[in-house]
Amino acid sequence: MSEDVEVRIPRLRYDITLPLVEGRVPIDGVKLVVDPSAPNGTVMNPESPLASGDFGLVDLNMGNLLPAIETGWPMIGLPVFSKRKPVYTFVFCRSDAGINTPKDLEGKKVFSTLTGSAIGIWLKGLLHHRYGVNLDSITWVVGRSAWPVHHDWKVRQLEGRKGVVDVLLDGDADATMVDISDKAAFDTLENDPRFHRLLPSYLEEDRRLYQETGIYTPVHIVAMSKKLDEQHPDLGEKLFDAFERSKALAYDDILNARAGFSVVYLRERLLEQQREWGDPFVHGITANQKTIDPFFSYCYEQGTVKEQYGYERIFAGSTLDS
Repeated sequence: MSEDVEVRIPRLRYDITLPLVEGRVPIDGVKLVVDPSAPNGTVMNPESPLASGDFGLVDLNMGNLLPAIETGWPMIGLPVFSKRKPVYTFVFCRSDAGINTPKDLEGKKVFSTLTGSAIGIWLKGLLHHRYGVNLDSITWVVGRSAWPVHHDWKVRQLEGRKGVVDVLLDGDADATMVDISDKAAFDTLENDPRFHRLLPSYLEEDRRLYQETGIYTPVHIVAMSKKLDEQHPDLGEKLFDAFERSKALAYDDILNARAGFSVVYLRERLLEQQREWGDPFVHGITANQKTIDPFFSYCYEQGTVKEQYGYERIFAGSTLDS
C-alpha cells in the first residue's frame, strides 16, 4: 500500500476554504499539512521556496501568477480563486484634483502598482476597456515593482514608504488604485471631505460588471509546486475537487445556521446573494473563462508579461477540463 502524498498548505482563512484547512475534506491518497510558515504569495522574493518549487500550495496574488511562470519559477495554477474583492471600491481621488469621471484621470498622477497586484491590473484593464481611459496619458506613481515591466509607462518613483492617505495628502498623486486593508485608511478616505471615490456608486458598478460580463474580480488564486504536479499528475484534480467540496461545506454551514461569522442574518444574506448573483465564487476554468481571459489579456497589454499564454502553460493538466 503506497503512502499518502504529503501536501503542505497555508492557513487559508477564507470561509470557503476553512473546511479544507480544518481537515473536514478528506482526499484519497493525500495528506494535507497546514504549514504556518508557508511562503507568502503576495511578496515575491527570489530566495523564497516559490522560486525553487519547494512548496506545496500557495495562496497567490493573481497578479504574480503569469510573471512567475514566465520567469521560470516552477509553479502551476489551480483554477481555484481563493479570494475575490470588488475592485471599484479602491479608487479614491483628492477632491481638489478635478477628477469626477474616469476620463478625468487622463493626464493625472495615479498611485498604483504596475506588477504583482491583481487589483491594479483589474482596475487599469476595466477603466481602459469599459470607460475608455487612455492609460498611457497617466503618470503612474509606484513603489517597488515585483517583476520587470514590459510597457513604456509614464512612471514616477515614490520616495520612501507611505500609506495611501499620505500619498494623496502630500500631493504625490491625484488618485489611488491600490489595495486597502486598513480600517483607519478607509475611515479617512470615506469620511474626510478632502477625498472622494471616483465611482461613488461603486456597488452598482460592481453589480453591472457582474451582470454584463460574469466577472466578480478574483484577486488570489491557489498555485501548486510544478515539481509536485510532475511527480503526481492527478494531484491537481484531486485538490481542485477538495476545494469545491470545501466551498460546498462552507455554504452548508451558513445555510444550516452553524457558521460563526459576525454578520446579522448571515443565512438570509447568503440566500439573497444566491438569488441575485448565483455563485460569484465559482471555481473551475469553464465557469471562469470570461474572467480568466480578460485578466490574462490585461497582463499582456500592461506589460506584466512579454507573451500571451494558453491554459496548458498556466494550469495543472488534470484541471484543464474543470
